[in-house]
Amino acid sequence: MHAMQADKEHHFDEFAGEKEHQFQGSGRNLIIRTYEDFMQNAIGGVVTRASKDLARWATEVPKDWHGCQTVELGSGCGLVSSALLRMGAHIVATDLAEILPHLEYNISLNAYSGCDEWHVQALNWDSSSDRAALRSKLGSSGADAIFAANCVYTRDTVGMFLKTLKALSGPDTLALMCGVPVPPAMLQDGETSIVDAFLSACPRFFDSYLLEVPGSLEDDEDEPRESKYSPLALQLARPHGLRVSATWT
Repeated sequence: MHAMQADKEHHFDEFAGEKEHQFQGSGRNLIIRTYEDFMQNAIGGVVTRASKDLARWATEVPKDWHGCQTVELGSGCGLVSSALLRMGAHIVATDLAEILPHLEYNISLNAYSGCDEWHVQALNWDSSSDRAALRSKLGSSGADAIFAANCVYTRDTVGMFLKTLKALSGPDTLALMCGVPVPPAMLQDGETSIVDAFLSACPRFFDSYLLEVPGSLEDDEDEPRESKYSPLALQLARPHGLRVSATWT
């Protein structure tokens, strides 16, 4: 009993406390700090693998984010938003109202003194008033870019998520999502996986592409990375009529 309790406490300790994440951005090392608190904020208090991958993509892709108006959905610990802020973007980090104190503290860890190019805002995807309030703040052109990591967990949330993306987007908005649950090995007859439900719905709202995230956190950083098409992306894209784009890897 005591051993089990110790193991459980050790497990939760992995998702508690302040941590640093290192990225290569704009020709310099970028250190982003986060404070994780799983016990208090559940999944919103944890930096997920998808958040790290998306933050890495945002910092290493050859794009200048300086001055861009960006929105992050389901920000949690705000890793992606914090990285964008340090790259010069104007950020709006969103999550449910109960997560905002945790989110605001995390972004404050990475904001320069006197920086006023960021704020946090409550956003319930099922609330038309929440969507309208944020869209009003963004202006007629909407966000320049919208980011989301590990935001869709059930088929029921796919429609709400895509409606929120559309409500915040303009004709030139770039929306980037990373992390959808891997389909189970066996599906019941007639059951649709979350990833299939998501991919089949996307083209009804946007021009959609599947991208390969730059490398992997376990990849050998000394190995040269080249732009290439992902075989997995091709496999996922075909049944849903999606296009696949080579990415900066």
